[in-house]
Amino acid sequence: MRALLLLVALLAPAVHAATCSAVSGDTRNRLLELYTSEGCSSCPPADRWLSRLPRDGDVVALAFHVDYWDRLGWRDPFAQAAFSQRQRDRNRGAGWVYTPQVMLDGEDYRAWHRGLPSRSSAPAPASLALTLDQTPERVDVQAESRFIAPDAGRNARLYLALLENRLSSNVSAGENVRRTLQHDHVVRLLAGPFDPARARHRFRLQAGWKAADLGVAAFVLDAKGATLQALARPGCP
Repeated sequence: MRALLLLVALLAPAVHAATCSAVSGDTRNRLLELYTSEGCSSCPPADRWLSRLPRDGDVVALAFHVDYWDRLGWRDPFAQAAFSQRQRDRNRGAGWVYTPQVMLDGEDYRAWHRGLPSRSSAPAPASLALTLDQTPERVDVQAESRFIAPDAGRNARLYLALLENRLSSNVSAGENVRRTLQHDHVVRLLAGPFDPARARHRFRLQAGWKAADLGVAAFVLDAKGATLQALARPGCP
């Protein structure tokens, strides 16, 4: 039996981790959060707009699917109650939420359909570096940040998000019934807050998640929720 197990182990294909990395530039990337739902009839235009954003630009896009529309008959397969709570927290306890809501660097941005404002050329208050080690079962992430001013990182928070692109649903109930919806930058998992200087985290992949369409985003927020730096990188090929 021991010899048989050894033979099976020798014949089994080895699974090697692929490694890749990314580093932020001298200026600050902007963090764009879309709060959306497949149960919301006004959300598909915002989802399409998010998908059209340049992948190599200065915007790190995150689509958080909320669950408070699920009561209308269609359960959004990408929604999480934690993302609904995140939206409430990001609105600083204002007592209201809506979809689609776009937040740009922590502020409500209702002019998204007219485009984004020009980026600032000022030096970034922080830099970010990402390293990914990916296998079919998991993505190990290491993120490191450095701050230009010693006090810039005081009370800052570092977060990591696992994203998936090219998702679709055939909706059979609710406000979008009989529609096929397409999504990109969908947050599958959010981890943090971590120490702002360095974080290590393992994302365990679930069945059905497409390894070729995964990516990771890291972002550092100050004590008020404003973006100090953000960075995204596709999964390792």
